[in-house]
Amino acid sequence: MGIFDFLKGENNEEDTLPKEKFIELSTGLDDFEDPSWAQVESALKDVDESEDSFATLSFNHYGLAIDAIQCAMVDGEYVFEALPAQESEEFGKIYHRDDLTYEEVLERFKLFYEEQKVKDYHTFEEDSFNS
Repeated sequence: MGIFDFLKGENNEEDTLPKEKFIELSTGLDDFEDPSWAQVESALKDVDESEDSFATLSFNHYGLAIDAIQCAMVDGEYVFEALPAQESEEFGKIYHRDDLTYEEVLERFKLFYEEQKVKDYHTFEEDSFNS
């Protein structure tokens, strides 16, 4: 039993799982519940600076340090942002990396899509919703 299992107490795991679908892809044009990886990949390819488009992938359940990531394009390069979960003490912060390639953004989205993790986000530049 891990520490997180101990902290859950006697609750039935089914009681803590969200009742609704928990992953969403937003592109500014459309929203997709439980998107396939192909839909996420397509959304990333469609991010275009001239159209002010973006791609956001979010997990809507408790327990994640980061529950949403997003990317946009600025000056021909991708900007990647990781947004801490509302339940976390870091809520309101924005961790971002600028000047990324499509391949780098794709790799970060794939990790988040498969494992609900963002690698090394504490090393990113930090801003705040309140700044």
